[in-house]
Amino acid sequence: MSYDAFWELMTETHVLGVSLAELVGKAILVVVVSLIAWGVQRVSVRVARRVLNTAKVPSVSFLLNMLRALIWFLALMTVLKPVFNVEPTAFVAALGVGSLALSLGMQDTVSNVVGGLVLMLTKIIEPGDVILFAGFTGTVTDINWRSTCIVDSYGQVNIIPNSVISKTAFIKLSDATRSCCVVQLSVRHGSDFEVVRKDVQRVARERLGDWVDTNREVWVTVMSLDGGGIACQVSVPLMWGVSQDQARTRLAGGLTEMPWLCKP
Repeated sequence: MSYDAFWELMTETHVLGVSLAELVGKAILVVVVSLIAWGVQRVSVRVARRVLNTAKVPSVSFLLNMLRALIWFLALMTVLKPVFNVEPTAFVAALGVGSLALSLGMQDTVSNVVGGLVLMLTKIIEPGDVILFAGFTGTVTDINWRSTCIVDSYGQVNIIPNSVISKTAFIKLSDATRSCCVVQLSVRHGSDFEVVRKDVQRVARERLGDWVDTNREVWVTVMSLDGGGIACQVSVPLMWGVSQDQARTRLAGGLTEMPWLCKP
């Protein structure tokens, strides 16, 4: 078959309203764009994996899959008009409406993913940190895309959604403060705070025994004053690994009969 006859066959023969020549051209464009996207993906994912591993970001595969999806989405945008005769702007607008409807139904999930991403990238808290959160103290054991796991002093695993962690104030305890038993007290007006401190120290020694770190001081700090009494915070240093909640319960029980304590 001559070249002219072949070209006439390619241009005159139509499949689904498209000539064979146009169909072959579109197929070649799709193959070329796919090969370029595949190459960009391999290089980008390799570089991103090294960066994320260096930064010690957990669940790296999730971010890498998002990167892959973005690259192939851009490749699709490239071939929409020449191959499928679809305006990319119209496709993005339609996709945006669908995404909006989907996001409204998945608000909590999206919020948790964003919160987890912020926690992992900023490293505000990391596994091993001890935090005071929502009234209890616990050790962070895991941070994933949906939730953060915190083990309290009773060994209970508290699974907190990342959206809650990222919106709630918490205290990241230092090595010194994480091993202190803190009790809030109301002291009678006119009380001698040195006597209060010594009484707390004696009760701590009697009730807590070798849980107390004798190398550090017991502190009694005035927080506020009102007509009913003087609000104070008592801090008793503990040995590393002692349950603060159990120590607080024992200490509070021993302080209930102190003469300087305001009673309801």
